[in-house]
Amino acid sequence: MAKLNDKQLIEKIEAIVTPIVDEMGLSLVDVEYMQDGGYWYVRIYVENLNGEITLEDCAAISGKIDEDIDKLIEQRFFLEVSSPGIERPLKKIEDFIRFQGEKIKVSLKHKVEDNKNFEGIIVKCENNIVFLELESEKILEIPFLEIRKANLVYEFDEF
Repeated sequence: MAKLNDKQLIEKIEAIVTPIVDEMGLSLVDVEYMQDGGYWYVRIYVENLNGEITLEDCAAISGKIDEDIDKLIEQRFFLEVSSPGIERPLKKIEDFIRFQGEKIKVSLKHKVEDNKNFEGIIVKCENNIVFLELESEKILEIPFLEIRKANLVYEFDEF
């Protein structure tokens, strides 16, 4: 079998994980394949749209996919299955729609007004355009395909 590049490998992992996660009534948020220190990791982030993700959910997914993923990757790696956390990544246009009204951090592929990084509130999403209200109250229109990376921003309540 020809060696897969990282993008192809992630797509194959997603193809293994998605039906299992769907069958459990959960949602796949993201898959990462990366080296951290001297170790390789496959990190799978899942969520329960109707509540919390449990440790048992993560263990069940891990047990069902471990062998198949092991066949794809030649070097040793650690498999981690977890929730995406409170500052979860936004990967699909549906994520931006779902989290309208929430504060996000976004990194763009190309500069807009001499900047690639913005923080603001998602006002709406229409026709694959994310409308982001910046602190200056200016609305930035960002084509979805221009987004390199985005995630929710958790703000602590002040006492």
